Amino acid sequence: MVAFDPQLLWNGVVVGSLIALAALGLTLLFGLLNFINIAYGEYLAWGAYIALGAKWADVPFILAIVLGAIGAGLIAVITDRIVFKQFSDRDPVVLLVVSIGVAFMLRNLIRVVYGGSTHFYNVGGEAPVVFGIRVLPAQVIIVTLSIVILAIVFLILNETRIGIAMRAASDDTDLARIRGIDTKRLVIYVSLIGGVIAGIAGVMLGIDSNINPTMGFLFLIPIFAAVILGGIGDPVGAVVGGYALGIGQNLSIIFIPSEYTPAFALLILIIGLLTRPSGLFGEATR
Repeated sequence: MVAFDPQLLWNGVVVGSLIALAALGLTLLFGLLNFINIAYGEYLAWGAYIALGAKWADVPFILAIVLGAIGAGLIAVITDRIVFKQFSDRDPVVLLVVSIGVAFMLRNLIRVVYGGSTHFYNVGGEAPVVFGIRVLPAQVIIVTLSIVILAIVFLILNETRIGIAMRAASDDTDLARIRGIDTKRLVIYVSLIGGVIAGIAGVMLGIDSNINPTMGFLFLIPIFAAVILGGIGDPVGAVVGGYALGIGQNLSIIFIPSEYTPAFALLILIIGLLTRPSGLFGEATR
C-alpha cells in the first residue's frame, strides 16, 4: 500500500481530462447513430498523426492541433458517408462489426503513411512544483485544452439550434424527424463534431504519452468505461464518468500495485454495468 500523494490526484485530473473529452465525442456519436463505433479510436490516432505531420513541417503546434482536429473530423464524416450510411437501416450489431473493419483499415493506413514507429511531440519546458505537486507543461496543456473544448461543446449543445436539434434527435430520432429536423444533415454535423473532439483528444493523448498506430484502439476501454459509467448518450454523464475514472485509476495505486491500474477501467466497466446500467444519473439496480 502506498501513502496518499497529492501528485496522484493531479495526475488523475490530467488522465480524467483525456478520458472525459474522448468520452464526450463518442457519446455524442452514439446518441444519434445508435451504435458503438469502434473506429472512434482510429479517429483519435489520425488526429494525433496529422498534428505530428504538421509539426514535422514546422507548423506552430497550436495550428498543428487545429489541423489534427479538422483532419479527424473530416475522416469521421467521410467514413460515415462512404461506409456507415450504407448500413444505417441495419441492426446496430451489424454496424458494430462494420466499424471494426473500418478501424482495421484506418489503423493500417496509418502504418502505410507514417510507418509503425513510436513518435513523440516533445513538448518541453520546466516543471514547477506547486503545493508539492510537479506540474508538467504538457499536463497544463491537456487540462486547459480539455476544459476549453468541453465548455465550447456544451455551449453548442445548449445555446445553438444545431445543438438543440442534436439533443432532440438523440432523445427521439423519429419524433425529431416529424418535427421537421433534417436528421440526415444532422448526422454529418454530429460526425464532424465527434471527429473533431476525437482528433483533439488524440493529440492530447500523444502529448501525455506517445504516438503509435494502436494508441486509439488501446484507449477505447477507458473511453467505453466512462461512457457506460456516465450513461450511454448522456454528455454530462460521460464527462463526469471520465474524470471519475481518471482520478480513481490514479488513486487506486494507493491500494493496488501500479501494474494493475490499467485493469481498473475494465473493473469499473463491469461494476457499472451490473449496478448502474443506466449510468451515474440513472436508476441503480437492486
